[in-house]
Amino acid sequence: MGKRKYRRRSSKVQGNIEWVVIGAVVLYALYKKASQEIQSLIINVKYQIQTFSALDWIYCTVIITSLLCVVFIILNYRTNNQRQYQQEQAKLRVQRDSEYQKLMSLSSFEFEEFVADLYLAKGFDVKLTPRTGDGGKDIILRKDNEIYLVECKRYHEKNKVSRPAIQKFHSALMDMDAKEGFFVTTSFFTQPASAYCINKPIKLIDLPRLIELIEEVRKQR
Repeated sequence: MGKRKYRRRSSKVQGNIEWVVIGAVVLYALYKKASQEIQSLIINVKYQIQTFSALDWIYCTVIITSLLCVVFIILNYRTNNQRQYQQEQAKLRVQRDSEYQKLMSLSSFEFEEFVADLYLAKGFDVKLTPRTGDGGKDIILRKDNEIYLVECKRYHEKNKVSRPAIQKFHSALMDMDAKEGFFVTTSFFTQPASAYCINKPIKLIDLPRLIELIEEVRKQR
């Protein structure tokens, strides 16, 4: 039994060696063929260059110059686009920081009034709820015989809105039979809070989206 296994292994190894040799021969043949083609191409190019007339050289110069100009234009265009993009991003960061400072200078109730003005400018009928005992809603909106609710949280960026706050707001939506709710904050939302809103009539408006909303209202004027 031991000898049979040894013979089988030997024949398998021999077969693998044969395939390696065949592969090496094929690669060498391809290399030789490619070398011949390259050498032939070089010889033809040299011959063509030697037979160039003055007019041919002029044509070559024009073509090379044109190609260089096209490459320069493309690179310059990309550079300008990149610079313009960086400038726009810088403006957005400045705008965001500026708006953020203004928003954070407001008291909580002044922030609610500010958000109420935003939605008033967007065509909603607006009513602020009492400062205490608001039932999980700060603003009641009406439009086309539908009710919408808004909850506002003037938080610092590090203090994110968590899921319990969203659940309380969702209960307010159900109690008022509201069509949709807008939860507006100067901060951000935790991942569980965002996940909770999936398939629910709640739009989460964090700081970047709030800045966009402010800009949209400004452009309407």
